[in-house]
Amino acid sequence: MRPQLLALRATNQYRTRDIMAYLGLRYYFANLCAGRDRWAEEVSLHLVMSRNRSAYFQSLHFKDIRADGQVGYRDIFLPGPNESFAEAALLAECSRHAAFRSPDFVFSYRLAEGEDSQGVYKPYFSGLQERHRKIAAACKADAGQVVRYTDIKRFYPSISGELATRAWLKACDVAQMPPLTRELGMKLLADHALVGQNADRGKGLLTGPMFSHLIANLVLRDVDHAMSAAFPSRYFRYVDDVVLVGSPSEVAMGRAQLAALLSELGLDLHDVDASKDFELAAGDWLAGEEDFGGNDSQGWMFFARDLKQFLISQPSSRAGLAARFAEEGFRIPLPDYSVEVGDASYQERFLDQLRRYPWLLEKIFRQATPKMLLLSAQTLRVEYTERLLRILEAGPKLDGYVRKRAIPKIRYFAGRLLYLARTEDLPLIAERLRQYPELAMLAEIIHAVGSRDITHLLRMGSNAAQSAAQILKLIPGEITCRIESWNSAERQGLAILRANGISVVGPVDDELNRFAMWQERGHELMKSDDPFIQELACLHGVSEQSRHSHILQTALDRGEELAFDATTPIDTY
Repeated sequence: MRPQLLALRATNQYRTRDIMAYLGLRYYFANLCAGRDRWAEEVSLHLVMSRNRSAYFQSLHFKDIRADGQVGYRDIFLPGPNESFAEAALLAECSRHAAFRSPDFVFSYRLAEGEDSQGVYKPYFSGLQERHRKIAAACKADAGQVVRYTDIKRFYPSISGELATRAWLKACDVAQMPPLTRELGMKLLADHALVGQNADRGKGLLTGPMFSHLIANLVLRDVDHAMSAAFPSRYFRYVDDVVLVGSPSEVAMGRAQLAALLSELGLDLHDVDASKDFELAAGDWLAGEEDFGGNDSQGWMFFARDLKQFLISQPSSRAGLAARFAEEGFRIPLPDYSVEVGDASYQERFLDQLRRYPWLLEKIFRQATPKMLLLSAQTLRVEYTERLLRILEAGPKLDGYVRKRAIPKIRYFAGRLLYLARTEDLPLIAERLRQYPELAMLAEIIHAVGSRDITHLLRMGSNAAQSAAQILKLIPGEITCRIESWNSAERQGLAILRANGISVVGPVDDELNRFAMWQERGHELMKSDDPFIQELACLHGVSEQSRHSHILQTALDRGEELAFDATTPIDTY
């Protein structure tokens, strides 16, 4: 029995967010009945509404390197699998009502609609591209204008529980939402407030749950409409990043108006600086008009599409392709789709398609062969290396808009080269990236993969460990780790590596690492005082061996997207 739409949305959305949340969902959907939409809408919802305590994993994600050299972390609270599934059903219901849909001048976290299974929200990059095109149109209307960037300070953690609740109920009233849906949202917000209070993190809205993104957009709904009325077709928001286009005096007054509106909600803009709050001429902005045109990413997108098609249509050739990639120095993760493809109903549907479209088989084997995939990877290696070196020639002293343009490009090409570059080139790339504070995490990921030394990687947080783990497990050899005193972030990173089947010497005296190594066959963990660990352990079930590594190497369904952890952007809140 295939998982249905809501299961795929939840799985794809949380897969790149955090491995522990993803593992919980995969164990949840091991019960075939639990993958049904109706289960999410009825059983998961009931279990959330009737629970006595919530299950969240406080994952420490890298944020920045502070002036004293210490790492700053963003607290990401990941809900347990039962809540994640109920949350997917809640957001699907919201997507059916105009009151919850983002206006056309807000480009982040737009709810998925119809049969889209890529996540509970539409892909982030499509929103960025659309915003970029509309800013370009506004600039072309009058090249004498200026473009003003500004940014909301600590957006999500600054949203109070009262403000979040008021925004939710207002939208529910407009949409005339069913009572149970309204109550589920209220329950989640109440749990957010309690967890945040106990952890001393934020005023009420947790960063991490997918429901929080919807609430954040609702909180700013009146602000967005007021600013769009003042700047018709010239106001653009993506999460906490706001752009205004107009004359110098207009944007100065617009920024002041925005600051005043936000202040009424208890929110603040960042102070004026060269990275988060700056202004430039519209003509100068248009120099970057093509930055989000898709040309840079097109080759990678085609490669990933053909790779997935190959893994689904020719699962028995997966090992051979992996060997050929390894021989050429590529580190490309190849999830196993054979469980899904081996399903009798899938085979029957596939054969039916071949009978109806005889040309399909030729197309599949012509477009996705080991030889062609290898050639694509080789071409991308050369192209992306050249592009990265060309951008790095400008040096790390760029500022303002020039830097804002350069950093995403460096991150994009370096992130792909983590999979494509020759291993001996990785330390050199890492050294160049270390000159850019915004790329500190990516530099350590690349260095760790090239050197197999994770000493400095683990302090960067669980998202850094996850990005490196996917690749490190493909490369044979010992892992070096010289940590003497382990902090919470390092322990989380260690657990993520171990869950991926990577052997690392380190402590096993915390429950997360005991879960990752699956000690005591799970008996004690099923009685854990930590509800997140308890839920995952119970879903895993008693067994002699851990199932984590196998789960992470196999796909839930052919509808699960290929995940390249190191290329996932860092969201802003």
